[in-house]
Amino acid sequence: MRNQIELHEESIAFGLGRTQLLLILSLASLALWMGFAKLAVPPMIESAYRGESFRLLNETIKEQAQYPVEHYLEKWDRNAARVLVAGLAFWIMTFLITSRAFFRKFVGEATPGTLGAIRMWTCAILLIITVWDDLGSLALLPPEYRMDMGLMRVFHEGPFGSVFNAFLTNETAMRLFQRVTELVLILGVIGWQTRIIIPLATLLAFVFNGILREYSGFWHQGLIPIYVLAVLCFTPCGDGWSLDRLRKLYRGEAVPDSATTSAVYGWGRYICWSVIALAYSAAGLSKLRTSGLEWMSASSFRGMLYEQTLYPRGSNFSLALHLVSAPDIVFVLLAIAAICGEVFFVAVLFSRRARLILPATVFLMHVGIILLQNIVFFDFMLILLIYYDFSVVTKKLGEWLRNRKPVQVLYDGLCPFCRRTVRVLAAMDLFRRLEFLDFRALNLAEYGKKHGVTLTAEALDNEMYVLSRGKSYRGFEGYRLIALSIPALWLLVPFLFLPGMATIGNWVYGQIARNRLALVKCESDCPIEIPATQNSRQVPARNTTRAVLAYGIGTAALITWMGTFWVFALEYYPFTDMHMFSTAKKSVIYYKVLGHWKSGQVRSFRLEDTLGAMAINSRYEPLFDLCFGNPNEVSLCKRTLAILTSAYNRKVPPNEALSDIEIQRWTWDYIASPNDPAYGNLDASFVGGLSTAESSKVDNGPATVPN
Repeated sequence: MRNQIELHEESIAFGLGRTQLLLILSLASLALWMGFAKLAVPPMIESAYRGESFRLLNETIKEQAQYPVEHYLEKWDRNAARVLVAGLAFWIMTFLITSRAFFRKFVGEATPGTLGAIRMWTCAILLIITVWDDLGSLALLPPEYRMDMGLMRVFHEGPFGSVFNAFLTNETAMRLFQRVTELVLILGVIGWQTRIIIPLATLLAFVFNGILREYSGFWHQGLIPIYVLAVLCFTPCGDGWSLDRLRKLYRGEAVPDSATTSAVYGWGRYICWSVIALAYSAAGLSKLRTSGLEWMSASSFRGMLYEQTLYPRGSNFSLALHLVSAPDIVFVLLAIAAICGEVFFVAVLFSRRARLILPATVFLMHVGIILLQNIVFFDFMLILLIYYDFSVVTKKLGEWLRNRKPVQVLYDGLCPFCRRTVRVLAAMDLFRRLEFLDFRALNLAEYGKKHGVTLTAEALDNEMYVLSRGKSYRGFEGYRLIALSIPALWLLVPFLFLPGMATIGNWVYGQIARNRLALVKCESDCPIEIPATQNSRQVPARNTTRAVLAYGIGTAALITWMGTFWVFALEYYPFTDMHMFSTAKKSVIYYKVLGHWKSGQVRSFRLEDTLGAMAINSRYEPLFDLCFGNPNEVSLCKRTLAILTSAYNRKVPPNEALSDIEIQRWTWDYIASPNDPAYGNLDASFVGGLSTAESSKVDNGPATVPN
């Protein structure tokens, strides 16, 4: 009864303190903003208008001859008012989100391992994306091919802009940067020095993906994992499933209990959920804002599917073209399902049932996108898995494995090094399959009789023994069995069974076993009474009022930030309103790529076979616009096609070399001619490459297209 009274008093104190604090912060911040917007910024605008401010600010105003300074002052007043409205919305959401009722109903507590698993998974997704790419090949493209890409301007126009621009033209330096990014992401996966590595991984992933977009336009794959990784920078994501934790366990330092839930880990998980949910809902709402209900019409949805299917891509699924004769209701239902899946995905933040159903539903939607549009949202599909709690599965599987094939490890409880090693192995045991026993606390005669083995104290004092299914394995053989039982060590298993490895392993194990008492001096950090299979010292759960309040404010800030970009339809890398495929279609415009070989043969050609960076996500689409643009863009297209042709020729024998690449633009009025076997008519063509005589020739007339 007394504990309940104390808890009630604490809740009242928290409520009053939170309300007063947030009220003071909200009034102070809004007052400061209004003072800054009215008193500080107008003089800065007038100075920049006259070209008397610093360079970056001066370049924001480039039309002095067209507009008076009052134009920019009025523009600032409008933007300042919008920020003020966003600020008010932020503080209202903060009052709601930081309440105990909101946390209890929607957020919930989580374990350190939950947040650690999200860190591992997010870094792994970005690692796959990074390894899959070929950043260095972009250095071969003309510098003029690059386009402005949001915050990447900081690197181009900052104090080291010339160095960064030179870096982008150095193929070796770009490849080295990619290897460094991969290495840092690997460290993020395994959780080494997470407080430093996770922010560094976020920065490197941001720059890496920004460079790719400078050469291919704004695309949305890869953005959500970067957002999630940025959020994890502000969370204790290294407390679970990390080398940081294992290192502390080995040293006997204090760590959070892996099985105890905490509000801080729950908030960290909830913010990661929020990033994904808000992005999906923004994508659906952008479609409705841009095209309204027309987006879900049969004609519009047909056009989107047909166009994306006909675009030249590495994959060649043409399922959508086989639906030409399908009734309109099929496309209407597909469109409604897609828009509802995106718009209502935000429900995962408020409903456990929605977290079970919607991620799986949207995953299936992405499978449909692959089949019907030839687009693979690889990262979108994988990141959805963080909504599911796999601990129940691992627990059930662990129980089944323990009953089917129990594994017992007998170690020396008087050996500090052995106890530390056992603590680390126990922490890595995902399925809780291993049972660690101090042989000095056992009646060896009874134990041996029960398990059908003969064990002596002298033998156990010299080597560790592992028992499974009535058989005993000692020394290096025992470590092999342990490695087979711990998923984190499975990558090492093939090497442990290589020919000759037993000889080497037994020698190394013998050296360690003989000197184990000298490896670690047992001082205050490893007292004997601490059980080896337990965490060395448990720290209290991270549930401080200040930390919980900070995460609630952070969640409100994230919602406000992403909501602001959606409201104003802003695309400024890495920020976006997620307007993917939001324009309703009435006709289809697509492109075909033909190769002109030196042998005289002309046939379909894959631009993916040229530069490595062009092989993913149709990143060559901006090139199509250049080829049919103004004279300067056409010239740039010609140069780029020559580079792509040369890149392809370096990969093939001389007798298979290209001379030119032809880009054809096709249009298809699928509403008037739905059964057109050619899927439209040739609208224009452009040939460029190594043959300068033909590279500038543009033919706007009809032509026969080779198959």
